Amino acid sequence: MKRILIALLLLTTLCLTMAFAANGNVEKREYVCMMQDMVLTRPGIAIQHEGKTYYGCCAMCKQKIKNEPGKYTKATDPVSKKPVDKAEAFIYGIEGTAYYFSSDANRKAFAENPQKFLK
Repeated sequence: MKRILIALLLLTTLCLTMAFAANGNVEKREYVCMMQDMVLTRPGIAIQHEGKTYYGCCAMCKQKIKNEPGKYTKATDPVSKKPVDKAEAFIYGIEGTAYYFSSDANRKAFAENPQKFLK
C-alpha cells in the first residue's frame, strides 16, 4: 500500500511538472520566477517593489530585485521589441521559460510561431 501511494505521489508530481513545463499562457503570475524568467510548478513568493508585485522562487530573489530592479522588473516583448514591465505583462511559457508581452495580441502572435520571434 505504501509503495502504491508513493508511486501515485510521484506520478502526480510528474504530471504537474509536465503541465507547467508545457507551452502555453501563464495566467497566474505567482507561478513565474521573474528573476530567472522561469515557469514554476508551485506558487513563488510575492515581492513588492515600487507599488507593484513581482514574483520570485526564493528569498534571494528579493535581494536581486532590491539590488538591480531594472534588470529584474523589465523585459523586452519578443514581438514588438518594446520594453514591458513584468508585473503588468502577459506571460507565455515554453519548456519552463517565461516570455513577457505588452498585449494579449502579441502573446497570441508569439504562440502561433515562437521560433519566428526567438531568432
